Amino acid sequence: MEWRSGKRGFAVLLALLGVLAVACWPAAARAASWFVDEAGFHASAHRDIACADCHPDQADGDHPRLDKLNKAASTAFNRETCLMCHAAVEEELAQGRHAGKPLMKTQDYNRCVACHNPHTVLGPEARAKGLTPQSDMRAACNVCHEAKKDLPKPAPEVAACFTCHGRVTGGAAAAGSAVFARGKSPTQPVMCLSCHGPEAQGPARKMDSAAFAAMTHGDMNCLTCHKEAARFPHNRQAQVNCLACHTRHDEKTIHEAHSRVDCGACHLAGVTPVRTAEGRVGFTVNAGSLQVHSMALKPGTASCVRCHSAVVTPQSPAGNGAVGAANAVLPPKSVLCMGCHAATFSVQDTPSRLGLAVFLLGFAVLGLFWLSTTNLGKGEAKAVAADAKTGDAAAGQTHGCPAPAPHAPAQNRWRAFFGDVFLQGRLYREAPLRWAVHACIFFPFLFRCAWGLLGLLGSLWAPAAQWPWLLLNKDWGPTALLYDLSGLVLLAGLTAAAVLWRREKKTAANAPRHDWPALWLLLAITLTGFVLEGLRIALTGLPQGSAWAFAGYALAQVFAAASPSALARVYGWGWYAHAVITALTVAYIPFSQLRHIFTSPLYLLVQTLRGRH
Repeated sequence: MEWRSGKRGFAVLLALLGVLAVACWPAAARAASWFVDEAGFHASAHRDIACADCHPDQADGDHPRLDKLNKAASTAFNRETCLMCHAAVEEELAQGRHAGKPLMKTQDYNRCVACHNPHTVLGPEARAKGLTPQSDMRAACNVCHEAKKDLPKPAPEVAACFTCHGRVTGGAAAAGSAVFARGKSPTQPVMCLSCHGPEAQGPARKMDSAAFAAMTHGDMNCLTCHKEAARFPHNRQAQVNCLACHTRHDEKTIHEAHSRVDCGACHLAGVTPVRTAEGRVGFTVNAGSLQVHSMALKPGTASCVRCHSAVVTPQSPAGNGAVGAANAVLPPKSVLCMGCHAATFSVQDTPSRLGLAVFLLGFAVLGLFWLSTTNLGKGEAKAVAADAKTGDAAAGQTHGCPAPAPHAPAQNRWRAFFGDVFLQGRLYREAPLRWAVHACIFFPFLFRCAWGLLGLLGSLWAPAAQWPWLLLNKDWGPTALLYDLSGLVLLAGLTAAAVLWRREKKTAANAPRHDWPALWLLLAITLTGFVLEGLRIALTGLPQGSAWAFAGYALAQVFAAASPSALARVYGWGWYAHAVITALTVAYIPFSQLRHIFTSPLYLLVQTLRGRH
């Protein structure tokens, strides 16, 4: 029983500490801000005190003091300033009590602002009427007097401070916007321009406020993006995350390679792209006047050459593969690449355009030929009857299509169709060994196509979500591992096919005719793909997570011996070599045995619709 009582008391103590922390933390957080809520100050116990009474060091004409802005917020507090008016508190603390309650050893009573915000602390009268520092003072005006539309004007010396430090309660300002100089454009806080304006004195970086007003975000408050700029220390602000308001470009615009590039590396003026330790491409702000607020991209490749350039130039300060970019500005992967990659619904490179044109033309000719035959045309019934009389087992295979199965019940037709198309069931029943070899080729293509297509569609339909970009991130562990495994399985399947075909040619009297050019093209695609993956990992500095792509990572460690500039040159040429081989493969499909990739599912679909599958 004593143990339970002690446990219950400990739980109550923790709860009280939690309540105290929640009650005190908002006050401390607000006290660290440079802005003062005007309505809260009007209702506070200190409303009739001039700012200089508590901040005498800020009234000496040397304000703001830039050396103080980069210190911790605690350095701005002076306990003696509080005790000048609250001497009784010091006496009470010496007696072990505060506000009539015993002191808690865990509470730092020497730092008043840990619990009390001096700009919103309420007097006894206000607290007696039920007000708290967290109350919406504008909504609570009628607690003390008849509600007013506007706050009464503070004393002139307070109003002067509020020109920069005031914060209006309600509307957009409640999120942390400053009260702007009366009569001036509300596009920028006076506080920011006091240090960063073109006419400000001191070492702070300057910006052209008139030019900023005409820029993309010229009608927005500085604190909309720089949310922590009004807190101590000022020089440790996190880089602005554009994705807090914007969504990423879709895959057609930025390609998968740019999903790890910060928006500012491309969009901002006056910056230099740099590669971070995590393998991302970020940026540093160039010396001189602030130009980073200009976000208008110039036409052409003016932004691209920052990273994609062979040498260091004023237009390409990164140069020499410093951020792991190829010297060539590579187009996005085309629709021809979807069999293996997260590609796009576009064809923007010349090899892919030519390959797709030949592919479509070849199948158009084959389509006209098929429509003129009886297998898929109106005379099919007669052809089937003739086949039945002659016992021709090859019926339906005149043009590389599989022979139809006997009539099946309706409920089994679609199950058989999906089993034959996606699981290769018909091939398994005929020859398990050939099915195993074929599966090592077919399933890697199927998996990679599904993975890439899911990521692509996610980037188009849900760009604000995180999962599409994980699927598209080659250095994300699951993506890297599964892509490498599927590539190795594909390579093993193609190698096994070559061995099997060679053995059949030597041992079988009537060996089937095999399409060796198609096999060599697929092998070339696979091998160049692994080489490109190794080059990419080496070029980007072996980024975090890339080790999961163990085969590509092993190649990257070999390529890492070369200079970044050499890798940057080779990668561009290698990309186009891989694209040319892919385009040749696609163009060859209609004229090779590879056309069964399209013809067999089509034929099986027609047979299923006609009830003959």
